[in-house]
Parts: sequence; C-alpha cells; structure tokens
Amino acid sequence: MEREELIKSILEIEWEMFTKVQNADERASCQDNKPIFMVMRKAQADTWGMDTLASYLNDLKVAKENQINLMTIKYARMMEITFPEEYEAIKNQLPPVTPKARELVDEIAKYYFKWSIEASGKYPMLFSLGRPITATGSGTGNHSASIDNYLQSELLTYSEATLELFLKDTLEAVDKDVNLSLEILKYTAKSYGFETLEAIEIKLSGN
Repeated sequence: MEREELIKSILEIEWEMFTKVQNADERASCQDNKPIFMVMRKAQADTWGMDTLASYLNDLKVAKENQINLMTIKYARMMEITFPEEYEAIKNQLPPVTPKARELVDEIAKYYFKWSIEASGKYPMLFSLGRPITATGSGTGNHSASIDNYLQSELLTYSEATLELFLKDTLEAVDKDVNLSLEILKYTAKSYGFETLEAIEIKLSGN
C-alpha cells in the first residue's frame, strides 16, 4: 500500500471512531467537522514512517473488528487529569496498559514535551491559541486537556509494536535534530494556505 493510501485508510477509520465517541454531556461540534479533523490528523500522520503507519492501521483494524473504539478510550484516559472523580468510576473498564507500553509512552512523551517547549518559545502567539503544554498549565480537574495529557492518552491506545516503531521514528528525528512538533504544525499551516509558521505568527501579532 502506498503512503497516501495508508494515511487515507487510517484517517477514515479514525474519523468513524471519533464521530461515534459518546460524550458525558452533549455531542461536541468538532465531531461533525470532518474537514478539520482530517487536516489535523493528517498533519500528524505525515511525520510517521511507513512501518509505523502500517502498524497503526493494523491496530485500528483489529480494534474495529473487535468493536473497540480507540478514540473513546483515548478521551477516557484523558479524564484522569481533566475529570479525575469521573475517571475513578470508569478506569477499571479501560484496557490494561502493560509496563512495556507505559515505558515506551513515557520515553516518547519526554521528547515531544521538549519539542513543544522549544516550539512554543519560537511561536508564542500560535501556541497561545491551543492547549497548554502540561497538566500544570491546565490544572488538574479543570476539564481542559494539555498537549502532554492528550499525547500520552493517545499513545496508550497503540499496540506495543506500534509504540516501538513510533519511538524509532522519534529517535531518528532526534538524531537529525528535527522537531516533530514543529513539523506537525508546518503540515497543518500549509493545509490552511500558510507557507511558513512565521507567516502565521506575524498575522497573529497584528504586524
């Protein structure tokens, strides 16, 4: 399967899962906005290697076959920080996380945390529009997820095989001195017609 076919297959299953997530309150408006969802998710997928994409697609297919919604699990895990009391009531219903998976997630997350800090320093106006980087910035129980919480909660839905490959991609980027958080932003910016992140920062600054 070609790269773009892989990504398209991933996004279609992800969208199917995302739009079916049941919220505690009313349905979120973003669950009916497929174009924006596709832009955001493709920007992430565009930074992955072929083996990682293929492994994650397999994760999605296996989950779908078993009627498991990985997006529902991701948002449920985020509740540990955003809705801690509600999380206590559902945590035992979530799939268990192996020590190996937790170790891999922690290793990956530390690099993305560093990259996010670096990126926010370069583009403060752009980052001011999004999630805070850490739970410290959002506050436990204030119902607002941080970048760090979002990433770790998502990674915990991946198989160990996919996490191993994801870490491989991450370490290759580190070796090449490539900031993948910035790369994701660049892909997103181009989807909205901006050639550079500097152009967005200037526009947001009113200059």
